[in-house]
Amino acid sequence: VIPTSSLVTTESGGSAVFTVVLNSQPSADVRIFLQSSDSSEGTVSPEELVFTSGNWNITQSITITGANDSVVDGDVVYTVITVPASSTDSNYNGLNGADVSVTNVDNDTAGITVTPTSGLETTEAGGTDTFTVVLTSQPTANVTIGLTSSDTTEGTVSPASLTFTQANWSTPQTVTVAGVNDPVMDGDIAYSIVTAA
Repeated sequence: VIPTSSLVTTESGGSAVFTVVLNSQPSADVRIFLQSSDSSEGTVSPEELVFTSGNWNITQSITITGANDSVVDGDVVYTVITVPASSTDSNYNGLNGADVSVTNVDNDTAGITVTPTSGLETTEAGGTDTFTVVLTSQPTANVTIGLTSSDTTEGTVSPASLTFTQANWSTPQTVTVAGVNDPVMDGDIAYSIVTAA
């Protein structure tokens, strides 16, 4: 089995290849099954190799393809397991080739996307405007974001907080900003909606 380490796949579908070949001619077919120790990080193709007395010395290539997830889990090491060989040749039956170590490179980053971040307008007559908030990756626990107005005499925000879960993290949540009336001729006032950490 060559190589048995230092292989890299990526969550964006990047793949790696290793080869398997027998060291001597078998007297009967030799079957070797291959499986990923973590199919959520990488998959293996083909999953079965067959060596015969005719092709035993021809290397067979196996492709490992990175699997994508939405979690910021860092680069994850997993293994391609070579199951002990099956053959009626007693020299090869049960012989176990080396497993292959692979690293799947993460492509997710934690982040909060607010759209838009400018250009919103409310009115003292109660006119409203909206923006949306969504996470850029799946969290491992609930994420709550508080929302407040920098000037409640000019505008209010609803809801006062947003909660994202493992299920709804990728669904934008809408926030409504409403203008507040005052009896003062103070012109157009700029204010902000503050997103808490």
